[in-house]
Amino acid sequence: MKVFVCGAGQVGTSIAQHLAGENNDVTVVDLSPALIQRVNESLDVRTLLGHASQPDILEAAGASGADMIIAVTQHDEINMVACQVAHSLFNIPTKIARIRAQSYLAPEWRDLFSRDNMPIDVIISPEIEIARAVIRRLHVPGASDMISFAEDLVRVVAVTIDPECPIIDTPLRQLTELFPDLHLRVF
Repeated sequence: MKVFVCGAGQVGTSIAQHLAGENNDVTVVDLSPALIQRVNESLDVRTLLGHASQPDILEAAGASGADMIIAVTQHDEINMVACQVAHSLFNIPTKIARIRAQSYLAPEWRDLFSRDNMPIDVIISPEIEIARAVIRRLHVPGASDMISFAEDLVRVVAVTIDPECPIIDTPLRQLTELFPDLHLRVF
């Protein structure tokens, strides 16, 4: 998959590292020579110094034929325009943007991020993600993590247990027999 990451900060570099580790063709674009140099020294990805939302920079980076753009610069507006340019000029099918300003995400503006207006397929809001993580932790006290699937019908819960815990080495299929009050199913 051919992916463009706009922004070479901590988040952009981490995303690029994971994508490159999965053998994707990754290009990182950023305005900072120091950040671009750091990415060049640490990752096996293509880099380009420039403004991530400018059409000529995306074209020079090879945006034609790209599968995805992930815009995670420090500026919401640059992320949004990069996705718009990727959609309008280069027909990049998947557009992901980090949007931090909650005013853009208010319910009354929900139509802003539609294919007809600002075509962003996935919005990453760090503040909303943190709030969701806190709520997940509150729903399952003692869990170190929880991920919901199928509209919260299925949950994967991570817990840490003591080395002396009696369920260690118990086959999963026997957990419901030993603990009938647990509301879980093991398949």
